[in-house]
Amino acid sequence: MKKIILILSLAFIASCNQGQNAAADSSDDPIKNGDIYKNYVQAYNDYAYCKMERPQITTDFMDKKITKEEFAAALERNNKTCTIKKDIFNKYYQLLEAEYDKAAVEHKIMEE
Repeated sequence: MKKIILILSLAFIASCNQGQNAAADSSDDPIKNGDIYKNYVQAYNDYAYCKMERPQITTDFMDKKITKEEFAAALERNNKTCTIKKDIFNKYYQLLEAEYDKAAVEHKIMEE
């Protein structure tokens, strides 16, 4: 649990400083420049976009743009797609967490 809080805190601090030190942060942080972080961000964006499609499907059904059968099929397809994208996002999260743990050990940051 403490690891998750540490990662979220680091992500929050990084996002707060992003506008101020964008050039300095991008060149100094090897984790943010790594492929795992970039893939993690892409996976998160894909998953978030997938979740945002559901209200549009419902709106189309309520506006009678699609039939009940099309609505059910679209929801099922969206659910399967989002589940896969969520799994991918979670795997990249685990890889990123392992990379932060490795960096913490290298910099001798230990939990108490």
